[in-house]
Amino acid sequence: MAEAVHPGQGPVPVSGGVKRRVLPLLCAGALCFTLAGCDHDGSYDDVSALGGSANSYSAVSFVQTTVNGVRSGSVGKLSGTYELWNCRSQGGEQAALTYTFEVTNGKAKLVFADPEGNVETLVECSTGDGPIQGTVTLDLPEGKSRIKLAGAEDAAASWTLEIDRGTWSDS
Repeated sequence: MAEAVHPGQGPVPVSGGVKRRVLPLLCAGALCFTLAGCDHDGSYDDVSALGGSANSYSAVSFVQTTVNGVRSGSVGKLSGTYELWNCRSQGGEQAALTYTFEVTNGKAKLVFADPEGNVETLVECSTGDGPIQGTVTLDLPEGKSRIKLAGAEDAAASWTLEIDRGTWSDS
């Protein structure tokens, strides 16, 4: 039997039954707290989250590589938003984005956010939509523009992106 020490009173026996009941409750509470803190699904349609500079997401197995300027990546159980690309422009410039995008679980999208926080959805998919390919021309106003990935409902997605200017984000 374990003993607890109380100042001025000496050791007091603590029964194993108390430990067996309290420990599972503490673990369950910690698990609930952890899981509740990982849900960022609300940012999927939140223009301020999509248009802002911050990343707010949880994910499993987030992998990206860049080979000869082409960014490929995949993610599992994505909830939230993540910046994939950014570009500072003097204004009046354009960028051509060619993409392949597929969602195998949940829903996900690629969005373009201008420096003012205005958001345009470039491609959006749900489970089973199959790979979607396309090319879009982005008008780059003065300032820093972004392409962000947003996911909800435990999104699993993969992408290949090629763009003719700017910087791939590794934040």
